[in-house]
Amino acid sequence: MKPLPFPYSVNIGTDIVHLSRILRLISRPHNYGKETYLQRFTRRILCDQERLDFRARFHPPPSTPSIIGPRSWNVPITPEMARWLAGRFAAKEAARKAGHGGGASSISWKDVQVRTEGSGSGGRGSGGRPEVVYLNANGGGHVGKLSISHDGDYVVATVLAAG
Repeated sequence: MKPLPFPYSVNIGTDIVHLSRILRLISRPHNYGKETYLQRFTRRILCDQERLDFRARFHPPPSTPSIIGPRSWNVPITPEMARWLAGRFAAKEAARKAGHGGGASSISWKDVQVRTEGSGSGGRGSGGRPEVVYLNANGGGHVGKLSISHDGDYVVATVLAAG
């Protein structure tokens, strides 16, 4: 008998991140005097709401063109900060892999928001389950299920999204 196809149109993506890689990346010296690698990483990877969540959690000053210089973020880089960023990175990469259509190459880092279930637009809900939102141009989007785990030096994330 011929096997039956899976009855639902779903996609799965997974990613694993070595925590020391993220810590090493965000701890690098300044990028030619313009911005720190921590600033560059958060600007390139996190969507607007996630950057607000990051600032609220770790208290770096907001970036504006007038204070982007090398001394503008005099924030100690902690293992907790690296773990949080590694979790976002792994979750976004898993979400991009699970994304519909062209896969990871067709979805940018900022097109995916990691948040807590039921937290509305913000990511700092009251301990709900994590989820990803595939953002679209009008601010809405489709929700994908996220499982994320931290163990020692590794962070792993898996996303289940409608295909």
